[in-house]
Amino acid sequence: MRLSLRQIWRILRTSKATSYALLMLGPMFIRPLAFVKEPKQPQPAYAKLPGLLHTPLLVAGVMAPAFQSIYQWVFWREASKENHTQSCADLLYLLHETEGRYFWGGFVVTISLLYVIATLRWGYHRTAISLIRRWLPDLSNPPFKYFLVTTAAFGLWLSLCVTVIVYGLWHWRLDDDLKIIINDYAARHLSGLTIMLLFLGICFRFAGRNSELGMKALYGGRGKLSTVVSMVAVGGMAALSIALITM
Repeated sequence: MRLSLRQIWRILRTSKATSYALLMLGPMFIRPLAFVKEPKQPQPAYAKLPGLLHTPLLVAGVMAPAFQSIYQWVFWREASKENHTQSCADLLYLLHETEGRYFWGGFVVTISLLYVIATLRWGYHRTAISLIRRWLPDLSNPPFKYFLVTTAAFGLWLSLCVTVIVYGLWHWRLDDDLKIIINDYAARHLSGLTIMLLFLGICFRFAGRNSELGMKALYGGRGKLSTVVSMVAVGGMAALSIALITM
């Protein structure tokens, strides 16, 4: 049975692999106004993918096992110490009883943080545009989906980094000095690490430039205005951090 292009597209647009690919590569091409419906103007295909509002669930599905594995590693380190009073059977039972809490705790914390951060970002720009619209009435409301998807994309990259770190903890078990292990690994895989860092640097450069252009378009093509709005947000966060530290 041969599949038509429409059927193939339907399969791709509902696939989790497509959603993960969007989160990993999306920051390099996703723009805010792509999620704003305009009459007689087609939207990009990625803006019409189903389940975009649930992308934090995909990130939590990666971060939660990392949380659980970190707990298992800490538990293993403690159980490996001498002079512990509990038997091996008791330790295994305790691990079985408690590790699920860290999995679901990590799942819930990840989802909550992503939705809260995305809501704060969206709310800030919506408030800013509402005020600026007194002088620039042609500005569009910022789409929540854009801020949620880009926040989830950052969360996915972070969760992948945490997963790699956890894998390293289990692989090396930290029997030797961590600094020696890292230096030895870097010396043996220098070319691979250089290529990986170069690739990540290029990705982050494209993502940063795309975000800058996207926010500029959101503020009516006025780059200085979007920069001022972003700087006010950074200044507000810095002032809040200082206030919390000095309390």
